[in-house]
Amino acid sequence: MIRSRRTFLYSLPCAFALAACGGGDSKAAGNPANTPAAAPTEIRISAIPDFNKGKLEETVGTVVAFLAKATGLKVVYEPSSDYSAAVNGLVANKLDLVWYGGLTTVDAQDAAGKDAELLACRDIDLKFKTYFIANQKAIADGKIKPITDLADLKAMAKTLKFTFGDKKSTSGHLMPRHFLVAAGINPDQDFAGGAAYRASGGHASTMQAVANGEVDLGALNFSYYDKAKPEEKAAAPIVFTTPEYVDYCWVGHQRLGAATLGKIKDAFLKLDPANADDKKVLDAWGAGKFVAADPKAWDSIRQVKNALPKGFLE
Repeated sequence: MIRSRRTFLYSLPCAFALAACGGGDSKAAGNPANTPAAAPTEIRISAIPDFNKGKLEETVGTVVAFLAKATGLKVVYEPSSDYSAAVNGLVANKLDLVWYGGLTTVDAQDAAGKDAELLACRDIDLKFKTYFIANQKAIADGKIKPITDLADLKAMAKTLKFTFGDKKSTSGHLMPRHFLVAAGINPDQDFAGGAAYRASGGHASTMQAVANGEVDLGALNFSYYDKAKPEEKAAAPIVFTTPEYVDYCWVGHQRLGAATLGKIKDAFLKLDPANADDKKVLDAWGAGKFVAADPKAWDSIRQVKNALPKGFLE
């Protein structure tokens, strides 16, 4: 059973007793706009639930301790039930710092405006990609084969059962859909029975569905796949790799204040793989290092989002 607050609570001794608790934003508290926000004593963090929740909790746990040390504040992990909840939580003063995918980063920017500050992303997030993977038996039976041009999939699509991840997943849905459409393939009409959607379980669910033959073909995060077990990869080989695009990012809310946001950003950017403790964090997040996030880099994701049919993401 998921509790409203996880036990990832870390704090360092503070020199002062402060009244606010991770949410001194003047708008959220109903204060006049020119009234300085009280300094936070707590940072509420979360992440989009794009893979196994137990594993996600473990991964986020690696960030909690080092952020507490870097900021001198209590850091609390608040699990998000779905992608939209992660965005709404930042806007509604329930979350202060969230690990978003490319699409949810844009959603947070659009919903919170200048209050949403893009802090840092992994080196791999600036050159992210999606793998299309196929069931090994489907390959052996000649239903599908590895391709170098996604347009070549169209002739095979009518006999293939295909699955996406959650509609809010950048690497599991938004971008593979974008590349399919650009190749002249309508995923909702051209595959056998239309495309399926995996609203829960994230990339692990897609991997399992392809590997066990529930579907013939699926699209998922390359980083998740690269860390999968050899037997899973053997059961679901890669048949196509998409072009690169920008994806995940840590986004903080201005209610934390410039000083705290600066400490958080610096903490991520200073993670050094030569340091054993830092390496644990980097390895857990699949990063060689973290780099500063340029908000303009996510404009390309916004363009893809805006090209979707009206109401598609609702």
